[in-house]
Amino acid sequence: MTSLESTLQSVLLEFRTLGMVLIAMIAMALLISEGAKSKLSPGKILTVVGSGILAAGLFWVLPTIISYVQSDAEVVVPSSGLFR
Repeated sequence: MTSLESTLQSVLLEFRTLGMVLIAMIAMALLISEGAKSKLSPGKILTVVGSGILAAGLFWVLPTIISYVQSDAEVVVPSSGLFR
């Protein structure tokens, strides 16, 4: 693993962690603000929680998807000098 790859991997893992924290904070803020307005219905709770879980899942798999793309790029476009 080169220095660039390890740096990119570290950045992506930090991005994952910060994204999860940010998503949790936003979801909690939405639930608290709706609760303060006394408009907290079960549908809104499920919508906010479902959106938070979906966004957290996407943030969790993003570094893995980028890693797969990097490894598959060598197969699709070889880096050897076989171009004409």
